[in-house]
Order: sequence, then structure tokens, then C-alpha cells
Amino acid sequence: MARLPRKTSATDIYHLMTRGVGKCIVFEDDKDRETFLDLLHNEAGEASVEIYAWCLMDNHYHLLVRGGIGDISTMMRKVNSRYAQYFNTRHGRVGHLFQGRFGSESVETEEYLIEVVRYIHQNPIKAGLSESCDYRWSSYGSLRDGSWSNPEQPVARLFGSRESFVRFHEIPSACPSCIDVGRTRRAVSGEEALEIAKLVLGETRVEEVAGLPRTQRNKALRKLKHARLSLRQIERLTGVSKSVVGKA
Repeated sequence: MARLPRKTSATDIYHLMTRGVGKCIVFEDDKDRETFLDLLHNEAGEASVEIYAWCLMDNHYHLLVRGGIGDISTMMRKVNSRYAQYFNTRHGRVGHLFQGRFGSESVETEEYLIEVVRYIHQNPIKAGLSESCDYRWSSYGSLRDGSWSNPEQPVARLFGSRESFVRFHEIPSACPSCIDVGRTRRAVSGEEALEIAKLVLGETRVEEVAGLPRTQRNKALRKLKHARLSLRQIERLTGVSKSVVGKA
């Protein structure tokens, strides 16, 4: 049966995930992780693919990238193939290392992009590899400690400040649609919903939404919906009825 074509993103931003065949370990030690990252950054440069965020787990890895889907596919094919050759040689292993082709999902909005960034960085917490997002083998530390005054840095531009970035990552992810090796949906508490609303609305205060002109109000409501808040939570936060929220 022919493979279905991948869904392309209007923003050229994708969340990617690759796991070991049969969920086998693909990173045995730090040398493996360092070798993989060297391959990844080299091939990303060759393919003109930007890496926004990443995380290496024991049996899989996540990437958030921007580029043409053809360039991304070429990059992933080369990275996975060359890393598998390295890994099998070093560890006396034979056969496929990664299971099938890599998983991908398009990231169409800024609201979803920040959710994916947090989701990727919280993977080590969920797996019991770290007590916080400050995990050596992810992009969290470099993003947190990077230059937040650079408007060209896409993640920094969305979070606005280091403090906002850190605070948002302290709230457990409730991303129900992010690809992974296995996931469950978690409800967002009222306090968490308020923090998410503050972040996605920017300078607009949540209590001001109901009084905005219709066009601006509906735009704000769509941002909250795209951030995966429920209609009931948005109603409680803004005072706008669920029926209006649903139609926005």
C-alpha cells in the first residue's frame, strides 16, 4: 500500500518524532547523544532547516523545526541512516534502529507552537529522567539562557522574556494532540488556564476581552481556543458565553 503524503504546513513549522524499532534504546550514553546532535546540526545546515527546539530521550527524540517538507525529509533520512550506521557499529548491533518513517505534525499557529515547545521540554519529566525541564539533552537550557533581546530568535519572540518562558514551562503540558510514543490527555486546572491565557493574550488582560470590539474580541477568543483551553474555561476567564466562544 502506498504511503499517504505528509500534511504540509502553511508556516513550514513541524513537530517531528522518531523512536527506536520496538521502542529499543537508541541513545546508550552521552557519546551517542553528542554524535547524534553533531549529525543533526550538520545535516540541518546542509538542508537549510532551522531547529527551534529538541529533546533526546532514551528510545526516541523530538524536534521542532522550520523548513520545506522535502528538505526536512531529506535531513531526517540522512540523520537517521547515518546515526543508525554509527550506533550499530559502535554497539555491535545489526538491523534497523528506528521504527518506520519519522512522525510529523504541522504547527500552524503561534499558540500551538509554544505548546509544542513546552511539551518537548517536559518529556524528560514525564519519563522520570529529570525533575524539571532543566535537562541536559534538550534545548530548554540554551533557550532559557540565550539572548532574549534578539527579535530574530523565534522562540524568544513568542515568550517575550526569560521569566515568561520559565514560568510557562512550570505548568504541566496539557497538549492532547502532540505526537509521542504514547500519550494521555490531562485536564488543565483553573490556575494553569489563567497562566496560559496571560501568555497567549500578551498585553490584553483576560478580563478586558469581553469589552473589546467584536473583531478584536473574536481574535482573542480564537487565540485561547488554539491554546487548547476548553470553552467552559474561556467562559469563566473572560465572561464571554460558551456559545459566543464556540462561534468565534
